[in-house]
Amino acid sequence: MSVPVYMKPEQPSSRQSRRRFWFLVGGISIVVFIILGVYVGFAAYSAINAVKQTGSIPERYYLNILGGDYTTAHSFLDSNATINGQPVGDQQAFTRLAKAADAQYGTVHGISFSTESDATNVTATVSRGSRNYDVHLVLRQENGTWKIVSADGI
Repeated sequence: MSVPVYMKPEQPSSRQSRRRFWFLVGGISIVVFIILGVYVGFAAYSAINAVKQTGSIPERYYLNILGGDYTTAHSFLDSNATINGQPVGDQQAFTRLAKAADAQYGTVHGISFSTESDATNVTATVSRGSRNYDVHLVLRQENGTWKIVSADGI
């Protein structure tokens, strides 16, 4: 009769143990970065929507232009509004005008407002393609609602 041979179980080498540790650290890091990215994205989305809903008329107008929502942007214009001295007309005419500006100069990718603006005269610096330019907006309040009555650009 033979005696069974007992062999000691193989211990993982310290090198394999370190490798597992770094895989675990890497996996946890990836999960944390994904969660952080989702949180930052949600916060930015919420902030933009808050401005779209409660911001000033010029902010709301340009955020909708920035997002390509020309129908909503048009809703902030007075029915007799002018752009570059020309009547804007209905929503379809405004959309054609905005899309023509997009095709000629590029889409709007940035907007800032002058701190020296007041409630009725607002200066917006618009970034479109590789150029920046100022747009002067004139607003008027009628029946408790502010509307843009003229602008010297889109």
